[in-house]
Amino acid sequence: MKVALITLLIVLSSVIAAEKHEATQPIEAQEGGKAPLQYRTNPPTNLENDTLTCKRLDGNFSDLNSYIYSRRLGQEHPQPPMEQYRNRTRLVLEDLRKGIVTLEIFPVHSSDSGRYKCFIRKQNITFNFTIVVTSKKKTASAGIKTNPDAEPTKHPNVWGIVIPIVLGLGLVLVVIFRWNVIKPWLSNIVRRRRDKEESSEKETLKTQEAERDEQALQWSSQKRGAGGRQRIPSVGTGGGSDDR
Repeated sequence: MKVALITLLIVLSSVIAAEKHEATQPIEAQEGGKAPLQYRTNPPTNLENDTLTCKRLDGNFSDLNSYIYSRRLGQEHPQPPMEQYRNRTRLVLEDLRKGIVTLEIFPVHSSDSGRYKCFIRKQNITFNFTIVVTSKKKTASAGIKTNPDAEPTKHPNVWGIVIPIVLGLGLVLVVIFRWNVIKPWLSNIVRRRRDKEESSEKETLKTQEAERDEQALQWSSQKRGAGGRQRIPSVGTGGGSDDR
């Protein structure tokens, strides 16, 4: 009876202490970009001093040679990472205090496509990731085919460039071959403009001379009027002396 009870307790404790496996959606990442592996504890728990390990599951890797990142008691990489992931993984330390594990792989290589497993020791939680890497060329071509809102390519208006050039060349040819006809016509236009300017200058000079003559006439009239007013008192004085 005691043996059966002890066995039952052992089985129950092993079930309670069993790892919690969490699966996540596949992560799509562009080659050369960033692939974030993220897991949130529920309820949020500070994970700063916890032990975290992340491994690559697929491929020909041994258990000791499959680490991409490890952290123990605040120290990073107690287990050396795989050579192809060296200096390409970063854990966001600010998120650990909030109970969030955010491990970033940057820059992403095409060989990063595959399955990954991370383990939080104190929480006894294992969560799996799958990364799917797309190449830049495929992403660009897919964007062109599947984007209905993309603006159509605008081609330059060829006729808007050719027509002005043809008209300009035609005008030059006309000027060259018809210069004997165009030259007198241009000379006539220049002569008329020059005659018009000379005529305008003459009219301006006539107007200025007329204004000067008028000013001179007014000045002489004023001068004669002033002289007549000066002689009137002398005549009056002479008359008075004759009457006496």
